[in-house]
Amino acid sequence: MPILWRPQLTTGSERLDQDHKYLFCIFNCIELALSSPDQIRHIPLFFEQLIDYTDEHFSREEQVQLQIGYHGYMEHKMEHQRLLERLKNLNDDIKKIAATDEGINHPDVLAAGFDKDILNLARSWIIGHVAKMDTGMLPYLKQHPAMFP
Repeated sequence: MPILWRPQLTTGSERLDQDHKYLFCIFNCIELALSSPDQIRHIPLFFEQLIDYTDEHFSREEQVQLQIGYHGYMEHKMEHQRLLERLKNLNDDIKKIAATDEGINHPDVLAAGFDKDILNLARSWIIGHVAKMDTGMLPYLKQHPAMFP
């Protein structure tokens, strides 16, 4: 089931919200590729894109938090580090599988629950991070509307 943007997920910054929407799109591409045997070969590309954009987004988000004096900055930064570590670990697994003779199309990919690991990460990220942590910036960003349109 695709991850869809909802207004309740707004941070108060259009730029950060656009980042989140794009990250949702990448997750949805990964989910679609996982459910389609002829598309699973795209997983390494999508995952690299996910890591690169996530890193860029987290940096942007942390800069915004510093600029507004966000009280949860350090906790938020540590959560970003944990999420990036999980992404990198999954990416390492993807690279190992892709390097085998059968590559990412290997039947063990789905049998080992690899797809569930990715989808669980996506959902915990959206529910646990965006919906709970990132939306906590809304009151702070409302106090600085000119800085973060």
